[in-house]
Amino acid sequence: MTVSSIDPWAPSPAHFRAIVVGVVGIGAALLFRIPAILVLATPFAFVAVWSTATRPDDAPTLTSQISPRTIREGEATTWAAELCDVNAVDHVVAFAPPRTWLETRPHSGVVATGVDHGDSTTAVAVAMRCTHWGRHEIGPINVVAVSSWGAFRWRALDVGYQVTTLPLPEVFDAAPPQHRANGLVGLNRSSRPGDGSEFSGIRPFQTGDRLRRINWRRSLRSGDLHVTSTYADQDTHVALFVDALADFGTSGGIDGAASSLDTTVRAAGAIAEHFLLRGDRVSLQVFGSRGRSHVPPASGRGHLRRILDVLAVIDPDTSRADEVRAGRGAIPGDALAIMLSPLISPIALQRAVSIASHGLTVAVVDTLPDDVHADDDAATELAWRIRLLERQREVRSVQNVGVPVIAWRGPGSLDPFLREIARRAAAPRMARR
Repeated sequence: MTVSSIDPWAPSPAHFRAIVVGVVGIGAALLFRIPAILVLATPFAFVAVWSTATRPDDAPTLTSQISPRTIREGEATTWAAELCDVNAVDHVVAFAPPRTWLETRPHSGVVATGVDHGDSTTAVAVAMRCTHWGRHEIGPINVVAVSSWGAFRWRALDVGYQVTTLPLPEVFDAAPPQHRANGLVGLNRSSRPGDGSEFSGIRPFQTGDRLRRINWRRSLRSGDLHVTSTYADQDTHVALFVDALADFGTSGGIDGAASSLDTTVRAAGAIAEHFLLRGDRVSLQVFGSRGRSHVPPASGRGHLRRILDVLAVIDPDTSRADEVRAGRGAIPGDALAIMLSPLISPIALQRAVSIASHGLTVAVVDTLPDDVHADDDAATELAWRIRLLERQREVRSVQNVGVPVIAWRGPGSLDPFLREIARRAAAPRMARR
């Protein structure tokens, strides 16, 4: 909790109105000798005198928090406050002003709660739903405690909250088998025997075989020791490259249209989640963004959270285009490289070609929206069409050197690419004698 300011008990406009109406009404009734005006003004004067006599002296104590601080797109978080020493308080009102990508419940952002007589504490809460990934500032939230008859009010301004909204990965799945790798973990079957969980066959016992692998049923029938052999489990190192140089299109949040960066971030999260849940290793490199831009390879659900944390704080910075290097970095030769980019800047394609030139298997995922060229300005729409024609030429030149460019369409987008590299791995290779 960070309270920027706390005001003491102060008279409200309603209290001033009661005083003015009471004094002026009684004075006019005595001056003009009109009993009706006296009857109307007396209650206002009585309320003003009673409110002044029972004016609160002690200010309430505000304790607030927001939970949870990390959520997914479309989920809600709650700001809750508890006020102590509210013996003289009639009701409490909290107001959360509207923020971009934050939907308050209720929509007005105003929540009021009454205080029962004799209670020393009361609570008030405002629910907020985040509709877009990123870090969002919440507040300032106004908290107002009002005394009886609405005569005096105490106000506090609660600020300093930040909520991290993780991108909600799109639905993604890949049916084809993965490409060959050298690891000994994961769900992908290796092309060589080894220590794993998938049955390969039964063979005679050899020196070095583990005793738990002995197939006693086959051994008793044949009279010789036989063991059950398996395929070695393997993992895949998936290196994700995210182009965050610019954002194209209009973003409508989780419930609306997706811009190029929205599609890129959610697709990267979906691909990372798919491979990490299979036991593979995933690394992430973001170029063209402020802040942290690299996540080393690892596996597990905790690593997925680290990747989503980096994706959630992407901030496009076009001024860093000249700083982006075309090198592949420290990526092993058996890694599967996947680059996600709207392909408006040629830097992403140049980097993909550079990665492929080092012998890595690489694919480029196109995340540009289909309607990005639509614009009310004829000149702008013409410029977009010219750039898209140039983009088609650049994509064809990259495809000619063996780097596939795939449009992101959700589940199954990478199936042709994964099926092709699996076919290459199973194809016969030339060997020196």
